[in-house]
Amino acid sequence: MIRGIAWGIGKGLDGKESTHLAIQDALNNLGSSRPAFAIVIASRGFVISDVLNEVVSHLGQTPIWGFSTFSPLTDTGEQPRSVIVALFSGHELKAQVHFWPGFAHDSAGTALEVQQLLSLKENPPQGILFVADGVNGDASQICTVLKDNQLPLAGFLAAGETRAGKTFQMGGAHSGSGALSVAELEGKFRLGVGQATGWKDIGLDYQVTRARGSWIQMLDGLPAAEIFSKTFGYRGREWAHPPLTDLARIYCLGIENTPGELELSYRSSLHVEVDGSLRINAPVTEGQKAHLLIGDRNACLEAARQSVAQALEMLGKARPLLALVLVDLAWHYMFEAHQGQLTAEIQAALGPIPMLGAYTLGQIFRPQPASPVRLENQYLQVVILGESEV
Repeated sequence: MIRGIAWGIGKGLDGKESTHLAIQDALNNLGSSRPAFAIVIASRGFVISDVLNEVVSHLGQTPIWGFSTFSPLTDTGEQPRSVIVALFSGHELKAQVHFWPGFAHDSAGTALEVQQLLSLKENPPQGILFVADGVNGDASQICTVLKDNQLPLAGFLAAGETRAGKTFQMGGAHSGSGALSVAELEGKFRLGVGQATGWKDIGLDYQVTRARGSWIQMLDGLPAAEIFSKTFGYRGREWAHPPLTDLARIYCLGIENTPGELELSYRSSLHVEVDGSLRINAPVTEGQKAHLLIGDRNACLEAARQSVAQALEMLGKARPLLALVLVDLAWHYMFEAHQGQLTAEIQAALGPIPMLGAYTLGQIFRPQPASPVRLENQYLQVVILGESEV
């Protein structure tokens, strides 16, 4: 155990039993130290309230921040049917966790409440962690209200029961789907964040000719799925059914926010509808130009190394405690036949820093200290939680 951090993992068919194993493992590794903050990562399929209740029964008033995922990650790769609990300890490590259950129903209103919360702080936090529902709600609203906020931050959209239209979030003693959970890191906590992607433009572009809410319906006047059919084969309707509806996430669209813009917004589908529409979780409007992007495994490995380097540089002289690696679900399909390669590469770049992670449905970050906060799909994000020595 690195001083100040301990973690445990539990595996099984039952969420409560798996969580019990994980929390006992973490507490045993922590020894006599008192936890100041907890991160909980739960596999899809577990009842999230069972997971949280078990953690609360052991940790009491400790601030808890957590979420569901397609599969938790460790340095040895994917850990299906598991719960991971990470505990931070230190007299000057402090955290506050806030939970908004109505994010999916009123994303704009929730974002304003987050903005008001942070603006009223006499002593701003050292960093902020966000997790929002990955299927429902509009996380771009969070980016909008944080555009003038220069605090170190990292956020993402949770994965989980994506086909059922649900992902789960935890905050304090609360949990649920369609929520937003925010952790404020205070005291000697420090945050280092890096992100990159291995998806590139292949030179095919289209105009978004019909879009509605969370759906891209037509590209160049045709059902959106037809671009997959024309480029990769299979009939358009076949893309609406497994396994193609899941694999469609690999083929991302790069959206020009303004005509001719070189820096694209990455948007990938949650699934393909039977009418050929692409269900997404980030806004796209009619008239925008969309570029087809494809990932490359070697480019992804380089992006992972780059993300670690960025996070370490941002962390500066603070002592790293734990790396939280947040990987877009598309990377799961990209590395499905090469299990463990990605996490091994990340751990090699991190060195002795413990690594835990999860698959996500989108990433929230600020690329540069003075740049706007962005919501993207298809990225890998490395978030290193550290402790200041002063």
